Amino acid sequence: MSQWFIDLPSYAQELHDGLDAIKFPEHVKSLQRDWLGRSEGADITFQVVDSDLSFKVFTTRPDTLFGATFVTLAPEHPLSQQLVEGTEFETDWKALHDEVVNMSEFDRIKNMNKKKGFFSGRYAAHPLTGEQIPIWFGNFVIATYGTGGVMAVPAHDERDHDFAKMYEIPIKRVLVMTEGADADAPMNAAEVDDGWMVNSNLEGFDGLYGQEARDAVCIALESKNLGKRRVNWKIRPWLVSRQRYWGTPIPIIHCETCGPVSVPEQDLPVELPRDVVFGQGNPLETSETFIHAPCPKCGGKGRRETDTMDTFMDSSWYFLRYTDALNDDACFEKSLADHWMKVDFYCGGIEHAQMHLIYSRFMTKALRDLGLTSVDEPFIELLCQGMVNKSAPYCASCSVTHTVDRAGSPCPHCNQPLTERSAKMSKSTGNTVSPEAMIELYGADTVRLFILFAANPTAGMDWSDAALEANHRVMLQLQAMPEQLSQWKGEAGSMDAWLEIRFKKRVHEFIEAMETYDLRRAVELSHYEIIKDINWYVRRGGQNPEVAAGILPQWAQMISVSTPHLAEEWWMELPEQSETFAASSHLQSPQPVSDKEHLVLAGEQYIRDFLEQARKVQNIAERHLGGPATSATVVLSPSWKREMARAALNFIHEGGHPKQFVPILAQMPMAQGERKGEMMGFWGKKMLPQVFKWDDESRQVILSTLDEKEVLEAASTFIASDLGLESVIVVEGESEEDTTERAGSAMPLSPAIVYA
Repeated sequence: MSQWFIDLPSYAQELHDGLDAIKFPEHVKSLQRDWLGRSEGADITFQVVDSDLSFKVFTTRPDTLFGATFVTLAPEHPLSQQLVEGTEFETDWKALHDEVVNMSEFDRIKNMNKKKGFFSGRYAAHPLTGEQIPIWFGNFVIATYGTGGVMAVPAHDERDHDFAKMYEIPIKRVLVMTEGADADAPMNAAEVDDGWMVNSNLEGFDGLYGQEARDAVCIALESKNLGKRRVNWKIRPWLVSRQRYWGTPIPIIHCETCGPVSVPEQDLPVELPRDVVFGQGNPLETSETFIHAPCPKCGGKGRRETDTMDTFMDSSWYFLRYTDALNDDACFEKSLADHWMKVDFYCGGIEHAQMHLIYSRFMTKALRDLGLTSVDEPFIELLCQGMVNKSAPYCASCSVTHTVDRAGSPCPHCNQPLTERSAKMSKSTGNTVSPEAMIELYGADTVRLFILFAANPTAGMDWSDAALEANHRVMLQLQAMPEQLSQWKGEAGSMDAWLEIRFKKRVHEFIEAMETYDLRRAVELSHYEIIKDINWYVRRGGQNPEVAAGILPQWAQMISVSTPHLAEEWWMELPEQSETFAASSHLQSPQPVSDKEHLVLAGEQYIRDFLEQARKVQNIAERHLGGPATSATVVLSPSWKREMARAALNFIHEGGHPKQFVPILAQMPMAQGERKGEMMGFWGKKMLPQVFKWDDESRQVILSTLDEKEVLEAASTFIASDLGLESVIVVEGESEEDTTERAGSAMPLSPAIVYA
């Protein structure tokens, strides 16, 4: 059957190298590299003993050549019949040959573990030693990959090792995994890693390792004209012929005199005929008006090609057509394509990683070489979205997912009870959810919020009715937010600056999340975290309506990304924006948060962390007190602990390792005299473990000018009220005012707390 192919292997190296220049997910790049299948190695020629015949094998491990104890040919190898014809081995060869030729390459690879083979009765000469090596046929060698033959080194290849064990073929170690190891030690399994050459029995090879060993063997082969270094590719020419109606006609006319002739450019495109009959083979062959055409070269009788192209041929350049979609004279104008290309961002499923995305990359490069474009790659960045899943009946015994109508019934195959598992939503399984029904019940914004918050775009997500209802409650809370903020009647206060700075930081975080496609984080910030910030602001006594008016416009812009209808409702309630739309506005990035502003945020975060710690201690203390505590003394870490922590963190910041800080500490004034042993012991037992525990934010706070005492004293009334106490006193550990004897347990950012 004559068919048409595209020469993809000619672009294999460029397709492979180009992956380094594009922002594709690493697993997609890995899939494409695997599809291309680049392997560096050598073609090695083996002469058949007592004949003029020879054959080549390709190997990625020429350093193991001296361990080849047999060679294996595919049953359909061009030499196979000649090797066994008229011998006692011909019948076995014929049976194995007929078995594999009726299997697809995919099935051959799938059944690779079911190895089968036999000895051909012939031998090949080792290209470097001249030793006679038996020639075998094996069903695991595929004629279309490489050369259709492999040199078998059972000591250093798992597949060859299994085959040799099965048929009791000798195994010869020619590499050791540790330099100087016993070259004759018994082997229980194949050792497949790089190693040091042994047992070559030729001068100049034993002791070589890795690439040096491979190069030495290749040089020796090339000097004898029995081998050559080569890059092999797994990818094959792209078969584009299809015997069906839907597809682009292949513009070829077959002439009895001239052979296949291209349709002249002025006669393009070749259009599909209408007078076809379906259900009788290739539809195009039923159209008399289509198949008969004169030869463009000699004018004689011609017959049009009736195959159509693989539809991937069309989907591999549609993005270029988008640059000049109304052009009736050409596929696209080069200047326009060069102006608009490359595609900045492509969002598509992982199922396209090894076909459509490779074909598109190839087509772009091929069109470039034809002078139609100047771009090398079609897409700059790729994001592969995850799947939406929902529970479906599942049989663990059969590992089969069933349709939802079988829920509550036994498995039709094994009669075992069905359980449930999360499965990709599909019409065939029936585990789908009607978007219309959900929108009718909860509103479009709620459904959008649920999907975006459930998981990042690249991750799969499980549909949950309970989670959808929870998101609806958030939407109702947000819907009332402008009215709630408009009712604030408070005066300007110290917490106003905190909320304004906190909101500015949230805007920065939101923009970064959007730019990195971390949509879940963006939604978390705009619909959840800002509410928490406002609640804390109110809890701390803030209710300034001017602050509310200042943050609402940008907040509306943030929520418009995922809940646009709600955002427009907010926007309409803003006096200065009533004539415009949130969707038409642009969220501006505010000025960076300054060091001074970071200090304000750090102080408030310190209070929140302190309260969390204080409640835990309070619960324990009140059990010992036998009733509610009425006061608390907060004991801050002594100044020398803060000094030690800052010195250590500065040392780490400059590139030092925490465990190398001891010599620095030994030179500090605090570690001199009688307290030297105490300081060194404290560093090793207490401070060093704490240094490893502090996150980056905590380290920055310690290195800042944050005054823990000042922060806690300013908030002491609030802290006392929040903990249900009459008073809170803050003292520095080991100072005259500290009578608690608890300074030993106090650490930077983690004071000791004594309840009474």
